[in-house]
Parts: sequence; structure tokens; C-alpha cells
Amino acid sequence: MNIQKYKWLSFLLILALGVTSCSEFEEMNYDPNGPTTVPTSGLLTQAQANLIYNFNGELAQLGSQYVQQFSQLDYAEKSNYADDGISSFASVYLGGLTDLQEIITLNEDEEFKIKIFQYGDNENQIAVAKILQAWAYHNMTDVWGDIPFSQALQGKDDVIAPKYDTQEEIYDALIVQLNAAIALINTTPTNSLSGDLIFSGDMTKWKAFAESLKLRIAMRLSEVNDSKANSLISDTDFDNAFTSSADYAQFNHLATEAEANPLYIDNVVNAGADYFAVANTLVDAMLTVNDPRLATYAYAAVSSGTFVGLTYGELGSDADVSMPNDLYAGQTAPSIMMTAAEVLLIKAEAAQRGYISGGAASAAVYYEAGIRASMEYNEIATVDIDAYLAQASVQYDETKWKELIGTQKWFALYAQGIQAWAEWRRLDFPVLTPGASAATTIPRRRAYSSDEYSTNLANVTEAVARIGGSDLFTVSVWWDK
Repeated sequence: MNIQKYKWLSFLLILALGVTSCSEFEEMNYDPNGPTTVPTSGLLTQAQANLIYNFNGELAQLGSQYVQQFSQLDYAEKSNYADDGISSFASVYLGGLTDLQEIITLNEDEEFKIKIFQYGDNENQIAVAKILQAWAYHNMTDVWGDIPFSQALQGKDDVIAPKYDTQEEIYDALIVQLNAAIALINTTPTNSLSGDLIFSGDMTKWKAFAESLKLRIAMRLSEVNDSKANSLISDTDFDNAFTSSADYAQFNHLATEAEANPLYIDNVVNAGADYFAVANTLVDAMLTVNDPRLATYAYAAVSSGTFVGLTYGELGSDADVSMPNDLYAGQTAPSIMMTAAEVLLIKAEAAQRGYISGGAASAAVYYEAGIRASMEYNEIATVDIDAYLAQASVQYDETKWKELIGTQKWFALYAQGIQAWAEWRRLDFPVLTPGASAATTIPRRRAYSSDEYSTNLANVTEAVARIGGSDLFTVSVWWDK
């Protein structure tokens, strides 16, 4: 996986540099006796790829296993929570976050900003870098809990052992950062943003993504600080966020092995320990409600011609169970960052909780709109969507709103492992039971890596003390109540 990832990053940087003329390279060379500064378009491309492979690769696959969307086919160690529970965030800080911080620094420098204006209006470059940083930090804190934030990326200032901010502090800061980014955005720029593989420089879409992220972050607070979640969501205009199935943030992969979708690399290129089938928990739940998305999520088993999930945590044969559909696991399948379906389901919950007006009646409307957006994203025919929504087992019922919204988010967040895992931890639906061979309960976080204990012992020890003194993956993060 790592070899493929770094081939991809190298390819993207070469590609980004290759489209720049010789004269542009000369303009970027501020010190004739020093190195050439990398164009910010190249930094943006590289940062996006790095973050996608970090958060839509192994971490997402772990999340999808923890919520029993996927299960390992040949080696069930991770599906049974029998690994060490440790993951490292070093490559995120050293890769994508550092590249994004360099974009911000260069665009704030009075000398350099003039030179790099050609790669996009300076304020827009800063805004996009801040939005992507917020997306990355939010993923990280939801995976590990407390992480370096306020003192991170300050190696140039000799901060080599940054403190770990609390998750509560990070959440507050992310809202501030996203608001600052939104305020910088110019949707009719002089120079279009270059190197953007997510929205191709469309700043209206970047603004909508930032507003959508604010809603995701705010709702994540609902079980730990209801009043703050209420305040943040009631102050946000849903109309400025993603509103229809045509609104989404995703990274499109290329038709070469090195630039492929991370799940394709694990299931086809490597096909080793991380070899996934679709779990029976998800397959059976979708079959029960005749969910037409199942055919876009999985293939029928070769041996039977029917949808058969792999019993979660058990081994099996890829001929006998349903494997992930190429729409999600193929070489060029996109890595999804966020869709309108999630936003609309957040809106449904906001109405039900009283954060926005309308109560249960409006919650039902937004709930159906969220399901419809998910199905339309998956190109389900309108007649099939209508038939699905007409089922009594699917229709909204305010007496079990957490179960219904939680289950529909579980369906809609297929192959978006970090988010599916986070929402399951927050809402506690659907009800999941560890497999028969599970070594422990379903993980609630990932533990810090040994590198942190070697290089930042005092700060990581302080962070662990705040969660009870045990750096285990069975310990909950702050908002997981």
C-alpha cells in the first residue's frame, strides 16, 4: 500500500510541475543560489492525494470493518480486533498538512504571494488549504482523540514536541478555522485555483463543502454538548451547504495501478491480509428493507448468484460471498469525502432535536430527502426510490428517530469508514455485536503509535492521562457518550 501511495504522490507532483512552463519556473526561483520553490499548484495536488490515501485508505477500511460494512476474507485479525490497535498519524503531519501550511505561508508572504498569484487568487489558495486542514484534523481527532493541533506544523520555529490539544479545544478551533476560510473565498476570482483534483478550482463548491463540514462537526457534539451543537447548527444556513445529489466532495482516481482507489489496491493489487468482502451484517440489513443500493455496493456471490455477506469476523471464499462493487472498489472509483445525503440526514436530526424549526414533520421530510440524495448519487431509478420510501419499515417514526437516522447514515456512508464509524459511536445505531471470534469489544478509537512515545513522551502521556491513563482502542473519545 505504501509503495503504491508514494508512486502516486510522486506522479502527481511531477504532473503538477510538468504543466508549468520554463519561464514560470524561473519566476518561482527567488534565490538564484538556492532551490526552486515548488509551485503551490503542485503542493495542493500532492496534499490532496496524501490526505486521501491517509483517510480513505487503511483508516477508512478499519472504520468500515468496525461498523461491519466490510470483513476481512483471508485473515480476520483486524475484523476481530486482534491487532495492536495502533495507528500512526505521522504521515499526515509530514505530508498533506505540511504542504497545506506551506501554501498558507507562501500566500501570506508579501514577496512570494505576487509570484504565486498565477496559481489562484491568494485568498482562495489560503481558504482551500484551511478547509482541507480542517477536514484532515477532524478525521484525525475522531480517530485518535486528543492530537497535536495548536502547536503542530511549527518545526521551523523549533517546536518539535507539540502539545496535544483536547478534542473539545480542537472542535472549537475547527469551526473558527472554517468560518475564517469561508470569509476569504471569492467565487469569481481573477485567477482560477490550479492543482485542485477535488473541485477543479470551483470556489462555490469549496464554500459549500466548508459549510457542510461545519454541520458535520457541530452535530458530532450533540451527545456531549447539546447546547453548543444547537447553537452552531441553528446559526448555519443549510442552503449554503450541500443540498442535492449533485453536491459532493470526492477525489477521482486514475486508471493506473499507482493512482488507483485504495480499496482496489488492497483487494486487487495486493490482495493480502487486507482483502475485504461485504459483511453479512450490512447485506442482511439492506436485504431486509429491499434496499436497491445494495446492487451498487456489492456484487452477487459468484457461486450462488445472490447477495451473500461474509459472516463478520469469519474467513471465507471470494466466490461464495458478495465482494465490493467496482463503483466503490474499482480502480477509478472515487474516494468520497462528503455528500449531500449526509448533510440532509444531519438536517433531519437537527429538526428532530429542535435545533432548527419544524419538529418531527420537517425531520421526516429531510430524512426522506437524505435517502433520496443517497440513492440518486448511486443512480437508482426514481421508481425504485419511491417504492423504497413507501415501505413502512423505512418511513420516518419520531419514536425511533435515532435508529432510523443512524441506520440510514450507516447505509449512506458505505465505504466512508471513518465517518460511518464516528456516527455509529455517536448514535449507537445500528446495534452491532462483535463477531463470534472477536478478541474484545468494538473499538472506539485508535491508539497512539510508538513514535509518539519515543519523540513526544511528556505530551502523549498527558493526553493519555486525560482518557483515564490507558492508551487502548477500547477507550472512548471525548464526544462518544
